[in-house]
Amino acid sequence: MDTTKVVSLTLIGIIAMAIALTVIQFLIRKEKLKSEKEGKINLSYGILFSTWIIAITILNLKSISILSEFIDIISKTTSSNPTIEILKTSILFIGLTNVWLIVLYFITKAFSLIFIGKKNNLYEIENNNYPYFIMKGILFISFIYLLLPVFEIILREFFPAIEIPFYR
Repeated sequence: MDTTKVVSLTLIGIIAMAIALTVIQFLIRKEKLKSEKEGKINLSYGILFSTWIIAITILNLKSISILSEFIDIISKTTSSNPTIEILKTSILFIGLTNVWLIVLYFITKAFSLIFIGKKNNLYEIENNNYPYFIMKGILFISFIYLLLPVFEIILREFFPAIEIPFYR
């Protein structure tokens, strides 16, 4: 089972990262178009993209570690083929991770209005205002770390119920 677990977690990790990169590209597509001048990428866009990669890596790491525990529980409690359960749960975890990323993005956007003020990302990228994106990135990653236990609780709600028999 260890080989199956390692292979399945590796494939799930690769798929999760590919989907996350697609979500990131969708959310920051305007900034990317604005940052590409003469084939060069601005430092501010690089910081913005790096922040997103760090954030999704943290969330995927937590999701895959909990999925690893889930695979252990399913393989020990289910006598039939647990592949369908693992597949369903991994799809659910990938979806929840991306939804959680988007929710935290909007929370960060709201809090950045309070701390940094109303600024247009496109204008800031055009002017290569990298301190703005460093502050916004630190705020985003801070919210990821701060709300990581809540995300873990949400993921653990999908664990199977284990009934422990008590004998006298």
